[in-house]
Amino acid sequence: MRRLSEWILANMEAILQAWDDNAKDLLPDKSASKVERRDHAKAMLVSIVQDIEQLQAELQRDGQTAQAANTVEVSKSAREHGQERRKLGLDIVDLASEFFALRTSVAELWSKGAHELTLSGLDELVLFDRAIDQALLGSIESFTQEKEKQERSFVSMLSGSPDPSYLVDFSGRIVFANIATSVLLGTPVNQLQGVAVADLWPEENHDLRSQFATVIEMKKTLRGEVTVGAGSEKRWYEYIYSPVLDANGSVEAIAGVARDITERRNAEAEIWRHANYDLLTDLPNRRLFRDRLDQQTRHSERTGAPFALLFIDLDNFKEVNDVLGHEAGDQLLKQAAKRILGSVRDEDTVARLSGDEFTVILLDTADLAQVELLAQGIINELVKPYNLGGGTSRVSGSIGIARYPQDGDTPDQLLMHADQAMYRAKKNGRNQVHCFTQTPPDHQKPDLPEHGLEPC
Repeated sequence: MRRLSEWILANMEAILQAWDDNAKDLLPDKSASKVERRDHAKAMLVSIVQDIEQLQAELQRDGQTAQAANTVEVSKSAREHGQERRKLGLDIVDLASEFFALRTSVAELWSKGAHELTLSGLDELVLFDRAIDQALLGSIESFTQEKEKQERSFVSMLSGSPDPSYLVDFSGRIVFANIATSVLLGTPVNQLQGVAVADLWPEENHDLRSQFATVIEMKKTLRGEVTVGAGSEKRWYEYIYSPVLDANGSVEAIAGVARDITERRNAEAEIWRHANYDLLTDLPNRRLFRDRLDQQTRHSERTGAPFALLFIDLDNFKEVNDVLGHEAGDQLLKQAAKRILGSVRDEDTVARLSGDEFTVILLDTADLAQVELLAQGIINELVKPYNLGGGTSRVSGSIGIARYPQDGDTPDQLLMHADQAMYRAKKNGRNQVHCFTQTPPDHQKPDLPEHGLEPC
């Protein structure tokens, strides 16, 4: 009777066809093409034949039975097979299934080719089983080593990352966390495993449990931003939560990665501030003032809430600038801004339009007498002496008032009428308050604007 190793080489194509039939249902869409699978199986059969012949040689030399035969060294082919299968995305069950299908194919064809199996033929099958088991173990060993190598590389990469990275199980308990995560959570990394990350998160307004539930339910990546700390210690983080799916498409874990974007947010805030605030006085500039005036006008259109607009111009500021210099003029403007700001409520808006021009949006001011009183308070503050380093100086202020909706129902109308009222205050001697009125007074002079402007 022909020896099994010789029979395998002689019937290679028939065995490969049988193996392909036995293995095709075990490896759906996971492995390589049919040709690549057959090439791998052929290489494994050739390697197994070599192992059988080595076992037989040792048996003849030592006179031992097949049952007591020594195992042979794991072949290079078996190791390469395990590594290749890992690269193709198979798991260890798929790997074992390939070998089981190969064992079945050889045993079935070998048995059909013999009228009856002799003791010698059974010994040949035992040797084949030994050889294929040895090849399987070698493939599993290299498969596992490759997987562990990838996992070590992955863990090493994440551990050294400056970005907090972690993996939580279905219940939100930490499976893996790197050093950056332990720093963020304020807990040593060796004490994090098994702990619910939601219990350690420092921000009450970031509901991690709800976020994780959304990822599990939707099976989609979730992105967002969150703050940690307060004041000068406040940090911004951009986070990504991604579902980890098992072979059946169910969420078995959630991978979380965060990135500190504080510097970016601070830079964005600084750019926004430069675009919307006056750098000298730290008050809203013309752009932000106009935006707030537009918003307040729309709000008052909906609610009927009255408000007043004050247009303020410093008297004799040019003389201070010319005599004492621009640095002294800047100091005066900053002090004047503080005085105006200190004369109104927190909810009111004080802005610097340009040069020595300021505006104030006074909210909820139905009582004209109250507006007049507040404006006169600003006048009284502005006329006080200014400490400019090299001495003191005095200026005053002229204020024009326009009210919504009596004096205009659009931002442009209100701003124009408040400016006209301020202009009349200057013409009438400065250091005073004038209100805009739609009714021209009897004493209006020909050179005055079309609408009347009179002291409040």
